[in-house]
Amino acid sequence: MAENETKDGTPKDEKKGDLGSIVIDTQPAKSGNCPFHTGLYAAMGCLTLVYCAFIIDRESFAIYSAKFKPLGHVHSLFLTIEKYSPFMEVFESDEELIERLKATQAKMMAKEEVDIKQGVKVFTKEELAKYDGSPGSPGLYLALTGQVFDVSKGKEYYGPGGGYGFFSGRDASRAFVTGDFEEKGLIDTVDGLSKDDYMGLEEWSSFYNKDYKKVGVLSGNFYSPSGLPTPAWHALQASIEEARQDRDKHDVEKNMFPPCNVEWTQAKGSRFWCTNKSGGVSRTWAGVPRQLFYPGRQPRCACVRDKGAPSVDPGARSDTGDLDSPHVKAYPGCTGSEAECWNNPDVKEEL
Repeated sequence: MAENETKDGTPKDEKKGDLGSIVIDTQPAKSGNCPFHTGLYAAMGCLTLVYCAFIIDRESFAIYSAKFKPLGHVHSLFLTIEKYSPFMEVFESDEELIERLKATQAKMMAKEEVDIKQGVKVFTKEELAKYDGSPGSPGLYLALTGQVFDVSKGKEYYGPGGGYGFFSGRDASRAFVTGDFEEKGLIDTVDGLSKDDYMGLEEWSSFYNKDYKKVGVLSGNFYSPSGLPTPAWHALQASIEEARQDRDKHDVEKNMFPPCNVEWTQAKGSRFWCTNKSGGVSRTWAGVPRQLFYPGRQPRCACVRDKGAPSVDPGARSDTGDLDSPHVKAYPGCTGSEAECWNNPDVKEEL
């Protein structure tokens, strides 16, 4: 290597060109030179300061707004924003929120009260008692869950001496589903009933609303003296809804796992068998008898599909139906695909 050469063969006296520095500006173009933008920002800033003044001292702001007309328009704008903008709720204190909700609820109840007074009569218990269909009575009425119905067209049933005469002139809602027609059972409290009883009340209500004329509501357990629903009425609706959901769930379960046919004799023991109509559920398959378990409930015999995909996963490749469900279990000695099963294998073998 020559003395005047570098390691890479470049002559020492030859210098590489200087590329200088490259600056890449990633900042957006500034709008400070645009008169429109400058004016817009200035207006927004002024409006923000005026709004702060409005928030700090509303009363003084309202006084000055009345004196200066342009400021009055701004005041109206601020009031409109506060009234209709949902974002203003963020700045409310807990006390303000509670007061606003109370005021809203009061307005709704007042409106409902006006509607009720204009279209529906509110009976007192003493007034309704006169409508028992006896001689001199003004009519034949009964109440169910606070709704008053004119049952005059069914006087042979609800009139004096009729099979259901004890329902007339009162609200005996509980007796409609309990069957307790003694005086102590002819009451309007319906708390603590079973889910089936709540569904029964809903069915009775549908029946009377369809077949008889509703003439008002009864002040007492379910409606206030002004005709508004009481907490007991709301509790009843919640119980009916819960019972309805339970019924719907049971119907789905019943279609998936129809009840078995069951027969028991002392000599032969218990026999379970399945058909394509067992349990009152018509279907294209018969199934096999299995015990069905659910938490908190007594097990029962169910007909379980033993072919095809599981009911909960129709797209699965399994061909064992619902036999693999964690809720089903085979009876002792009856683990096969027989449509008939005995609770005692020894008895079956003897037969």
